[in-house]
Amino acid sequence: MDNINKTLFEQKHISKQQFAFFESIRKEEIISLYYELRILLYIGILLFTGGVSYLIYENIGSLGHILMMLLLSGLIFTGFYYINKFANPYAHNLVTVKLAYFDYLLILVSLLIIGLFTYIQVYFELVAALASWSSYLSASLFFFMAYRYDNRALLAMGITALAAALGFTISPIDWKANTWVSTNYTHLIAILLGVSLFVSGYLSEKENIKPHFKFTYQNFGLITFYLGCLSGIFYTDLDKTYALLALTSGVIMSIHTWKIKAFLFFLYSNISAYIAFSYLFFELISNTSDGYILLIYYFPCTCIGYIVFLVKKKSHFAHE
Repeated sequence: MDNINKTLFEQKHISKQQFAFFESIRKEEIISLYYELRILLYIGILLFTGGVSYLIYENIGSLGHILMMLLLSGLIFTGFYYINKFANPYAHNLVTVKLAYFDYLLILVSLLIIGLFTYIQVYFELVAALASWSSYLSASLFFFMAYRYDNRALLAMGITALAAALGFTISPIDWKANTWVSTNYTHLIAILLGVSLFVSGYLSEKENIKPHFKFTYQNFGLITFYLGCLSGIFYTDLDKTYALLALTSGVIMSIHTWKIKAFLFFLYSNISAYIAFSYLFFELISNTSDGYILLIYYFPCTCIGYIVFLVKKKSHFAHE
């Protein structure tokens, strides 16, 4: 239907003012700045915490360590005062708060707590003693804040901190040094963590305990699982086993996500299965005399074919 607004207006489902408003949106005379403002607010939080850290660094001699820790504590307590003032009681379902900047205040206070905790570790020389526990404590804090105040951004931060605590980290420095996998078991940890997160998302919906957290859990779960499988291909002697695991799971999840019309998860599964299949295919033809000819045409043909497939089938995921 070309203009559903007009149809709704003619059937008297919306008023004249609503019709004019919806038409302005359809014609892009009115645009939403919701995501742009959210990004600016998140950048503001990062700049604020960075500025506080820089202030501490530059003035530590004149202000004193204890005074700076008291200052951070005061900011945290002030933040918690406003959080508890506007927060609603815990509930298993979605909880909304009338304060527009509530989510950003939550993230700011959480980051300040981590900053204070790190400060205390360094000042009292507890870094070595708490090195293996600091990430777990950070993850615990983020998970508690996420569930208590119903915040998916803090849930994502908690999952990230948990992955770091388990040793599954990726950074540009690791890429430059070619040390993506720090231990022989990192890929296994990633696979198990990915499965656990995916199952946690399923259980959160089934048990109706924060069911809206399902996407965040399963999004991180799939990414972590596939990265674990792919790292197993390139960093272990069981390359073909992990390739088959990635290919099989990718195909199964592609079929499932196609049925439920989950485009993002469908894309993850396709990419993982494609990499695994390509690796097995290259291994199969590597010893053939004319194998290089297939390699010349393989990537262009498969990539173009996949893009054409997505373009033709985009209507299948239209609701997304």
